[in-house]
Amino acid sequence: MKQLDYSNKITPVLIILLIVASFLVGSMYSKIKYLEDGSERVNITDSKVQPTVVAQPTQVPFSAKKTAQPQVKFFVMSFCPYGIQAEDGLGPVYELLKDKVDWQPRYVIYKDYCSGAPEGEKATCEQNYCFKTGTETFCSMHGVAELNQDIREICAVKLGNWDKWWQFVNGKNKNCKVGDIETCWKTEAQKAGLDVNQITSCFNSQKLTLAKEQTVEMEKYKASGSPMVFINEVAYNGGRAPEDYKKAICASFDKEPEECQKILGQETAATAGGCN
Repeated sequence: MKQLDYSNKITPVLIILLIVASFLVGSMYSKIKYLEDGSERVNITDSKVQPTVVAQPTQVPFSAKKTAQPQVKFFVMSFCPYGIQAEDGLGPVYELLKDKVDWQPRYVIYKDYCSGAPEGEKATCEQNYCFKTGTETFCSMHGVAELNQDIREICAVKLGNWDKWWQFVNGKNKNCKVGDIETCWKTEAQKAGLDVNQITSCFNSQKLTLAKEQTVEMEKYKASGSPMVFINEVAYNGGRAPEDYKKAICASFDKEPEECQKILGQETAATAGGCN
């Protein structure tokens, strides 16, 4: 019997199989990624494998002169949403650090705010946004009702109880609007345990003096908008979450108190936006 010779037929088949095998091996290899130190390999097609992300700081660490009791001076308007955002961030830091910090709220009050009003409209502008005495005029961006509340909050500071002051301001921020503040503030002051009559008396007798004091402070710090925060006289421009403020304030102590170890939530990126 004649023996059949398959060599010529097998060789092309082997070549084809080798080509296919080479393609598959190369494809698999392209899906394998080795770590930089060569110690481990990870199949990056595995959906369960996630890349390692190194946490980055959300803002440049705040740096100011260190003191035994950091001073925190914050300029706001009582109905500026960005000022309220700053107060919402600073409030929990107050609750954490209390009198370990020298808290100094200030208010953005403008002189001659209506000087640029069109001819014939200045009187209406002053009526809606300002109060005046003699040659001096003091105004607020969101109307005279906001200006009145600014002064009342300064008067509440003078009563000397920070717990009650923060409760008053937080209650106003949550429950009052500029349109109803002339009655709403009394409810929030009473909830906070403040004496409404004392605040009213202070407002009636000192409003012009207190407004002028704020404008002097604004000029000194070049604080033209709300909010602006200064920690130990250095402008703070970071995020407005409680943890952001806490880290910056705690970094300004000669020696950090143990309360600074408490985390007040997530940090945020530096926040833009203000009323000016």
